[in-house]
Amino acid sequence: MTDVEIPFARLISLSDDIAPMEFLLSGREHSLGRSPLCDIVIPRNNISRIHARVTREGPRYLLHDAGSANGTFINGQPLGAPHMLSNRDGIGLGSAGELLRFLDPDPTVVTASRLRLDERTQTFLLGSLPLSLPPNQFRLLTHLYRHMGNLCTREECAEAVWGRDYDPGMDAESLDKAISGLRSALRRADDDAAGLLQTRRGMGYVLLPTLTTE
Repeated sequence: MTDVEIPFARLISLSDDIAPMEFLLSGREHSLGRSPLCDIVIPRNNISRIHARVTREGPRYLLHDAGSANGTFINGQPLGAPHMLSNRDGIGLGSAGELLRFLDPDPTVVTASRLRLDERTQTFLLGSLPLSLPPNQFRLLTHLYRHMGNLCTREECAEAVWGRDYDPGMDAESLDKAISGLRSALRRADDDAAGLLQTRRGMGYVLLPTLTTE
């Protein structure tokens, strides 16, 4: 019987003062910070002793801020909630400048965490690409995004789009078109990303946190 090697992700240092220069994320949890007890040590004054953590759940890796004084950043943006890491994500600690690069050995995992809402400009971005959405699709995606991983009924989606109760006779076709248009917008940004928006026939829709493609 041949052992199958599990492909773990890695963090690559982008600065000479970070040790180690390359770190295999083979455990369930790894710490980043100024303390010499951390798995990845960044000896800088603006870095907290335990600044951030990376946890692993199956093929997925999540970046968490550990209550740091100066914040954690992902691709130049402040990290609020835990962020599901995608291949080549840049991690900043204490400032927006990237100190670490996340490398995923399994690029077939598409993550909805690459999708984010810029609250200031009211624009959705997939990675660095802005999605061009008409108002009804923007409101629909906002609702699905805020309930990621949960079933959103057609009634709830219609209310989010039009601000009133769902009328099947009047709204069914328009809602179907909005869903179709939203999938097309995701597909234009990334061929696989449209699969993140799933239909639950007779019930509604789910924006999946991850999609593993074959």
